[in-house]
Amino acid sequence: MDALRYFLVPAMTLTGVAGFILGGPFVWLGRPVRLAWHRHLRGADATGYRPAERSQGALARDCTGCRYRTIYLQFHLMVALYLAFANSVATGTNPIWGTDGSAWQLIGSIASLAWLSAVPTLPVAHELMHRRHWFPRAVAKGLSAFYGDPNRDVAHIVTHHVHLDTAKDSDTPLRGQTIYSFVFQATWGSYKDTWEKQGEILSRLGHSPWSWRNVMWLQLVLVGAIILGVAAAAGPIAGFATVGAMFFAKMFVEGFNYFQHYGLAARGSDPIAKHHAWNHLGMIVRPIGVEITNHINHHLDGHIPFYELQPEPKAPQMPSLFLCFLCGLVPPVWHRFIAQPRLKDWDLHFASPSERKLAMAANTQTGWPAWATTD
Repeated sequence: MDALRYFLVPAMTLTGVAGFILGGPFVWLGRPVRLAWHRHLRGADATGYRPAERSQGALARDCTGCRYRTIYLQFHLMVALYLAFANSVATGTNPIWGTDGSAWQLIGSIASLAWLSAVPTLPVAHELMHRRHWFPRAVAKGLSAFYGDPNRDVAHIVTHHVHLDTAKDSDTPLRGQTIYSFVFQATWGSYKDTWEKQGEILSRLGHSPWSWRNVMWLQLVLVGAIILGVAAAAGPIAGFATVGAMFFAKMFVEGFNYFQHYGLAARGSDPIAKHHAWNHLGMIVRPIGVEITNHINHHLDGHIPFYELQPEPKAPQMPSLFLCFLCGLVPPVWHRFIAQPRLKDWDLHFASPSERKLAMAANTQTGWPAWATTD
């Protein structure tokens, strides 16, 4: 029964597929269904839920396989989602141009595509990129192409997991930084780190960074194939809608990073500890996030499968991830009511003396109060 929780991921994407098949106003189905589930379960808390022990023989092994089969479905469903979108435009059930209601249809299509390309897709891709076998990592690249960053695994694994909470990590936002500037910082950082790491590897092998062996070319191929495929099937407007969906999906993806490490400070030379990430342990976000919101437990060992990650209720916590997103869109609200109170608690009760010095220096630079002593 535990494995059934993770069927929320394909169910969410399947709803979007159904919306495009039905056409008309139903193209919006991919966007609000997630919010409806979250609203229904907004008071639920999963801090006490822990994965079942895997010492139950064949039953446990079956559940493990079921969990992974569930998340592998996401790739097939994302392909189906874009095929359904292209077909809805080509057949006229989703008129995204040329009618009085076209603007509504176009916005709804982009919103559903962007949301589903990010919210359930990123966590699945993230889980698979951390596996050691080539096949799940290849699927992760395919999934990441839907939010325009199929080489996300390179920067994520060799930069973020090594340098988290330091200035070297473009996925760690500074104190006082808004989500609007951060999403572009993180996007550029991901592409830049991938290019540099690939250049280093190819140079050691005696190849030019511009060689066809550079995985950055794969990015152009995969992303271009999606855009051109939709455009060929449904016309240039549908192709431009796909570009828009990818752009906003990437913004959602980087926005998620914004709330996982916001304002945290580490020296880089110290081992990763339980206070080096924010956690969101809500009932609905954990299965749809494929347990990525048990975030620090993942950072302690990135190779642990998602179904074995343990919640850390005594580690630093954030409120509902979706409340954070809404407040983050209004920076004064985010900083005043969520970020500053929690960072103050982090500085006073979690940070080491050296981390506290870094935090107070960041507060001074941002113009925030120095609420912790550094003596």
